[in-house]
Order: sequence, then structure tokens, then C-alpha cells
Amino acid sequence: MKQYYIISDIHSFASIMKDSLKKAGFDITNPEHILIVCGDIFDRGTETIEVYNFLKEIPNERCILIRGNHESLYFTLLNKRYPEEHDFSNGTVQTFCQIADRSLDIIDDLQIGRYMSYGSYFENEFIDGECLKIWKEIQKKVQKSPITQWLKSSQWVNYYELGKYIFVHSFIPLKFSLQRMLTEDYCIYYGYTEYFSFKEDWRESSDADWEKASWGCAYVFFDAGLFTPEKEKGKILVCGHYRCSEFNEHYLAEKNNHNLYRGKNLIAIDATTALSKQMNVLVLSEDEL
Repeated sequence: MKQYYIISDIHSFASIMKDSLKKAGFDITNPEHILIVCGDIFDRGTETIEVYNFLKEIPNERCILIRGNHESLYFTLLNKRYPEEHDFSNGTVQTFCQIADRSLDIIDDLQIGRYMSYGSYFENEFIDGECLKIWKEIQKKVQKSPITQWLKSSQWVNYYELGKYIFVHSFIPLKFSLQRMLTEDYCIYYGYTEYFSFKEDWRESSDADWEKASWGCAYVFFDAGLFTPEKEKGKILVCGHYRCSEFNEHYLAEKNNHNLYRGKNLIAIDATTALSKQMNVLVLSEDEL
């Protein structure tokens, strides 16, 4: 009987990922064991290459990879002239340094090189020349890396549906109705649910719409009834992206509980591994689907 092991937000913590999967019973050599990853495999941790090697070791048909917002950050940075502050704080620059086999000590220099002109209207025109040269070398190596080609491959999907379960990074794409200054991605990020409605054909949404959907807090949109049509069909949304501790506090009044949240039609699995040093694994057997 097939067993499905679902994790999310690995964030370059390979050791914790492997230990958590082992404790859950996952056997990489077992043809009946299938891994589903709900996005954000890199950034924050220091074991980027180890995460890549582990996931590549699993045959494609047994490793379902769902794009998250950090996959989007990766590709955006791939073509930037120089990293912005959020590229440093989100750990994407750290990921690039690991892929390019550069010491992480260089990150401080790169960040200072950007801040030399901070506040200038022409900020990007005044990046320190030596830092810009170092960054371009790193960026070029990452662009040519097999990891980048793998991230572009068809193995990566926007969502995965299995029986009554719908696996996403954060939420499903929605209809946006606001005809004012606020943008759709801004409203998703800050949870302005009143400007959205359910989108019947969300499964056919574009990659750009899925990228926007990967940034929100699932329970905010879930509570607003924006998954109700699927819930009425018996569907269960399984998401990462937003920390389980918030779900557990929101629904169960339990503070600092990083274990997965499991509601009737909503399951959250992101353990905020960088903080909690744990990774949640949802295990589903074939007869549960």
C-alpha cells in the first residue's frame, strides 16, 4: 500500500528534514513511499546542497515538488543587478552563495556594499564596484548550476491533488475585484479578504496567479469562506508557508505549538524550522485518500 509523506518549508535544513522523515517511517528506497513537498526548499539554513541531493535521489514519480514563494524569490534574484534587502533577510543570497561554493562570510560584505548608497534616489547606480563584481560571479555560477535547471523542470508543479486532499504552498488562486490603488499581491500578503471571491477555475490559473497565491496566510482566506465550495465537496487543503504556531493559536488557543495543525478541512504543516528546529511530517496512507 502506498504511503504519502508530506513536508513543507525545508528552508535548507537537510539534517532536520532527514531525521524527521526517518522518524515518520519514510524509506527512500521503498517504491511505495512517496514524498510531497509543499514548497520553499531553500533559504535560511546552510544545507542547500544536501537538500538538493536528497530530493534528486528520489525518483521523479515518487517526489512531488510544489512551488513556493521562495522558489519565486530564487528566480527573481537570478536576474537582478544586485540583491535587495529582502534577498538578504529571506536567505536567498545565502542560498546563492552555497550553490556558487562561496563562503557565507562574503554576505556581510555584499550587504554593506549595497548600503553604501542606501537612501539615494539612484541607489542601484552606486553599488560598490568590487561587491558588484563578486555578486556577478556568484550569479553567473547559479545561473549555470544544475540546481537552477532542476528548479525550472516539469517536476515542479503549482499544486497537487490526490483524492480529497489538495496540496498547495499557501492557498489557491482567487478572483480579485478591487479597482483601486492597492495591488492584488499586496492584498493577499496583508489579508484583505473582502476584495476576493472564489475562482471556479482556479486549477487552470497561470503561474503568475499561483505565485501571488503563495504569499498569503491560509487561515485568513479559509475563514473568509474562500475555500468553502471545495470544502462542501469534502476537499481538504494542506498548506505550508505560514507557521503552524499561528494556526494552533488561532484555532486552538495554544501558544508556541509548532506541531502541525489538523482541522476538518484545513491542515497546516510549516513548523518554522529555523526557529523550532523541528519539521512536521504528515503521513497519509492510500486508503485515507
